[in-house]
Amino acid sequence: TTAACASPASGGGGPAAPGGASGASDTTGRAVGDTSGGAPVDQVKLARTADRIDAILRRDFPRHYAGVVLSGHRLIVYRRPSATLDAALRRRFPGAPVQMRDAPHAARELDALAARVRGDIGYWRRRGVSVTSVAVRSDGTAVEVGVTGVARASAALRRRYGSAPLKVVEAGPTLIPAR
Repeated sequence: TTAACASPASGGGGPAAPGGASGASDTTGRAVGDTSGGAPVDQVKLARTADRIDAILRRDFPRHYAGVVLSGHRLIVYRRPSATLDAALRRRFPGAPVQMRDAPHAARELDALAARVRGDIGYWRRRGVSVTSVAVRSDGTAVEVGVTGVARASAALRRRYGSAPLKVVEAGPTLIPAR
């Protein structure tokens, strides 16, 4: 899935840059458009561009691509370092306000781990661990697992998944209010 805006996994305020920007930065610095007077129309254009980037890089660079995030008037593309990916992105999206940042893991790797954790939810329930959410971080750093009781769950998850890139956070179940 595309993270074209701040996701719960990124804390809602944009991504945390793992290790900062890489030397392969391709920020154009060009303003995308006027954002005054209501909803920024250009944010929609950026979100569509993010979706296109996500689809292309997932297909063509699955071992390197981690995710794309809309941050202000630019798109941040997280990837494992790849000059070929960077060149393809610049060629396919000339003039797009894109900045590349290094990521420790590709989305494909984290998606597989997230699927494994989701598949184990019944296992965890039987052991008294309440998994309330599972999300792949678009910055390629980890799979974020929401639980109730972080200390206990962290130890149990570590025993089952070893050194897998998991970030365990406190997240109670979402309640839908009655009307």
